[in-house]
Amino acid sequence: MSFFFETIAIPFWFIVFVFGSAAPLWFKWYKKFHKKFISTGKLLKKFKPAKSDAEMKVDILKKATDNWNENSELSGFSESKVKKRKPVKKSIDPVKKHNIKNVLKVLAESGEAGVLPRSISDKTSIDTIETKSALTYLIEKNYVEEINSTNGTKYYLTGLGRKYCINKKYIES
Repeated sequence: MSFFFETIAIPFWFIVFVFGSAAPLWFKWYKKFHKKFISTGKLLKKFKPAKSDAEMKVDILKKATDNWNENSELSGFSESKVKKRKPVKKSIDPVKKHNIKNVLKVLAESGEAGVLPRSISDKTSIDTIETKSALTYLIEKNYVEEINSTNGTKYYLTGLGRKYCINKKYIES
């Protein structure tokens, strides 16, 4: 036989019994070990040699380009993604559009002085409510800004509004 059996007198049935009774415990340990280390890859990370600086740079660049391709709107590589739709442009009522143009013309003529809403409605012969709605639209588009003064709220053209009026030739530069 072997050296083990000759030095220690252990019956064969006892060895079989010990291995047989410990088998369920071994299976339990294997399942826990497998879930914790093997399937998650923690064990490989511990025994794997560290990457060199060059390999780490290559990995970082690869991740960055992958992320850029996924998030880029200009990228034509990811055709499977749904393209974002542009918001639908709201059509403006022709009467309201005409009122907005008239209000802009009055503001452009006033220059740096600023204009009260009542004087705008008097000069354009538009109702004050419609004048206010035109002014709120122009404020939303950043063409006009409102400033509270002692005389009341005055409206002024912004830089963007001034450029628009110059392009439309409401005023001369």
